[in-house]
Amino acid sequence: MAAKGRDPHIVALEAVYAALRDLDPPERKKVLSSVFALLDIDTPPPFQPSSRHSISEERHPATSSRPVSLVELINEKKPGTSAQRIALFAYYREKSEGLSRFTRDDLKPYFAKAKQPPASNYDRDFVEAVRKGWIHEDGADSYLTTRGVEAVESGFEGERKYLKGRKASPSAKRKAKPSQSNRSRKRKQ
Repeated sequence: MAAKGRDPHIVALEAVYAALRDLDPPERKKVLSSVFALLDIDTPPPFQPSSRHSISEERHPATSSRPVSLVELINEKKPGTSAQRIALFAYYREKSEGLSRFTRDDLKPYFAKAKQPPASNYDRDFVEAVRKGWIHEDGADSYLTTRGVEAVESGFEGERKYLKGRKASPSAKRKAKPSQSNRSRKRKQ
């Protein structure tokens, strides 16, 4: 119970501080992680209030009551590789579903949810997303990094996009491989 006339938030803060101040930092983290898990709260960023907002609020503040589907997000951000799609799935989980932590296998079902073909080598592609710094892998506490958020929000700007089923344009083919007549001319010279 809060003392009469005192702000209950301050009283709670003082109690938590008193309970944690004699513990070393790793022990404090363990205790706080346990408390957050028991209270079913995602860990907020340090020294900032927790803000759980959806993708639709970021894109269209006036229509924030309407959620953005995973298919819409795929069509908007156009990830071209499975590693990019995996990062996008982690982004969707966090922003739309409020689930910031995941295991490697938690993201697999999102291929079907997004109406995308499954990754041909999921583990390799997940490791690629980790290697690029988009995901931090830590078992059940894996999460999308700030760099991952930036990559998704920019539509993977500057990243190569290998889109399955797309053929190179005729001009791209000519640049990549000289025509038979060009090779014949070069031999004669």
